[in-house]
Amino acid sequence: MTANRMTAAIDMSLVATAAAALAVLCASTAFAGVLADSRWVFPAMVTVLAVAVIGALCRRVRWSLPLTVLAQLFGLLVVLTAQFAESAVLGVLPGPAALGELGRLLAESGDLVRTGVPPVPAEPALQLMVCLGMGLVALAVDVIVVTYRSPAVAGLVLLCVFAVPASLADNMLPWWAFTAGALGYAVLLASGGQHRRWRRQEDRNQVAHTVFGRSTATIAGTAGVIAVLTGVVFTGVGTEGRLPGSVPEQFSGTDGIGLQPFTSLRGQLNRDRVVELFRVRGLRQDTYLRAMTLRKFDPERGWELEGLTQGVEANAKLALPDGTDIMLGDYERVEIQPIGYRDPWLPVFGVPLFVSGMGTNWRYDPAAGIVFTQTNQESRPYVEQLLVQRPTPDQLRQAHGPAPIAPAYLDTAGIPPQVADLARRLTANAPTDFDKAVALNRYFTDPANGFRYDLQTAPSTGGDALSDFLFRGKRGFCEQYASSMAVLLRSVGIPSRVAIGFTPGYRDGDERVITTEDAHAWVEAYFPGWGWQTFDPTPLSDGRAALPEFLDGELNQAQQPAPQPGQPQPSTLPTAGSVPGSEHPDGADVGTPRAPREAESSNPWPVVIGVLVLGSVLLAAPAVVREIRRRRRLRAVAEGAEGAAGMAWREVLDEFQDRGTRPAAADTARRVATGLIERHSLDESGAKAMRALVVAVEREWYAPPGQEPEATLPETLRGVLDSLRRTAPLDWRSRLFPRSVLELRQANR
Repeated sequence: MTANRMTAAIDMSLVATAAAALAVLCASTAFAGVLADSRWVFPAMVTVLAVAVIGALCRRVRWSLPLTVLAQLFGLLVVLTAQFAESAVLGVLPGPAALGELGRLLAESGDLVRTGVPPVPAEPALQLMVCLGMGLVALAVDVIVVTYRSPAVAGLVLLCVFAVPASLADNMLPWWAFTAGALGYAVLLASGGQHRRWRRQEDRNQVAHTVFGRSTATIAGTAGVIAVLTGVVFTGVGTEGRLPGSVPEQFSGTDGIGLQPFTSLRGQLNRDRVVELFRVRGLRQDTYLRAMTLRKFDPERGWELEGLTQGVEANAKLALPDGTDIMLGDYERVEIQPIGYRDPWLPVFGVPLFVSGMGTNWRYDPAAGIVFTQTNQESRPYVEQLLVQRPTPDQLRQAHGPAPIAPAYLDTAGIPPQVADLARRLTANAPTDFDKAVALNRYFTDPANGFRYDLQTAPSTGGDALSDFLFRGKRGFCEQYASSMAVLLRSVGIPSRVAIGFTPGYRDGDERVITTEDAHAWVEAYFPGWGWQTFDPTPLSDGRAALPEFLDGELNQAQQPAPQPGQPQPSTLPTAGSVPGSEHPDGADVGTPRAPREAESSNPWPVVIGVLVLGSVLLAAPAVVREIRRRRRLRAVAEGAEGAAGMAWREVLDEFQDRGTRPAAADTARRVATGLIERHSLDESGAKAMRALVVAVEREWYAPPGQEPEATLPETLRGVLDSLRRTAPLDWRSRLFPRSVLELRQANR
């Protein structure tokens, strides 16, 4: 009978270890929301399982907790080295070269996180970052669940796993990731079972009944339903795969006259370091690189992407944009290599005639002039054949006739009357649409009108953001300028839209380099026959603007007034592309021209230090909570607050619980006190103080209300605590991980 029972027994620490590893792997499914492919899954599984197996083996040979944790950390390093370092000693051991290689990969992963638009390809650098994070999480959960038998507390660590991809992803996390995480946590809770009553060896049938029984199924089912509902409410489950033109949440408006594409633009300009995005070969004439155009103006939400159609296949000869009949200009062939860029929009120059090399499933909308995709795919080098139109001012002045474009490009609904009146006043003396457009462009770039470039807009005065910018603040960056001029153009009957993309960057040998500093927004106005022509009202002063010849000549001709007496002569603006960068993005506060930027070496230590700091905070959290609770109670007892005796009693019980003693909930205070005195061999003064504390507690509990606490209560409590610390001092583990904090159900609470 005994032999059969021993045969059917199972080590409960192994059950807890397996449940902890399973919960971590289930939580890791959240990374599917930010990583575009599944190459990270197997390395992450190997890493988590390695940490779990090493922990189980160390506990089998009865190693102490510090040695077990060190062994798991070393095992984690070995697994990462074997998977990601080509220069490992014997293929698996971490030597100096391998550590340097891992450091470089971590630094590269930091760059990918800063520059990538989720979901991003699961490159080795990102795989390493995920595996390192999941390995550390697996170690923390293993210690909490197996060593301290507190599976519920491990939920806080698992929640952090979801928080990381949720903070990086613009879109929702997959609904099934929430469900998997909930199921894993339910199994983790069940693995603890009635863990205070379970022995180290337990009957397998009982374990199976507890872990996979009806209660666990109920908990798991409820958690799964809640997870799916949470995903629907907070992450938009079911919206994945919509056309970019259907205006999903990521393209909805933001405050003021901007919108989500502008938020992305602002994010590029506000980066703390310059990131290279494209290298371009064959571009002979500087022109803007257009990623998307916005045609709908909402006075409350700003400019929005609206009306994008299914388009046509982009890997073929492209149709001309609507209303573009005149094909005069320079035909060019450019090679574009994306480096730090990933987005559903494929930027193109000028009038695209043919685009190839970017892969399948790309579409082209001729009306919007946008190349886009509905699938997640890696950025590839592509070739564009294009036309750079070169109309003269006179040709645009003579452009007349019907405008075979969507009426939405002339929509003036919601434009404030004072804005429309300003547009009419500024163009009162302009005989043609072209002259009107130049006059509006000049209004922003002429220093006499007081507009200033700044990444921070002026404080709102309570009116609409458009009027605030035009009449009061006159301070902002390219978003405000392009948005405002496009509205003014429509107010005088000129079709307009806002374009978002990049200025041409700077030259590096026979290539042009486009970086995050070149992110920009400008205006495109329609002229019959010639189609959409570029205007740029943003007063860039760092030489990065690439104004077309027809606009540059008109603006410079009108903006060279004679200087007033005593004023310095105006300096000559640098030519486009002559300055590779400026001290501030998009032309803010021009500094001394810099040499062309080289790739910046990243320092892996901030990542390492951040991980160490986070680990230290997590390790210290229980002790900090215990110390805060202790100080609050001691202060209440010292001040004679209401219920002071009860607080003193709970503090004493917590001190005993930290030493492994949990009195039965049904015991009286006197019986608990007697048991504690005997178990921990309190000295005479401590035993006397304990009995006095029991009397004070009973008096508070059973005496008529309104009784003042004993004046000697603080000394009594101090006597019990001092005696306990003399006869049963806490070891470092109990100080760092107090049971009174980690174990959720406590007696006599």
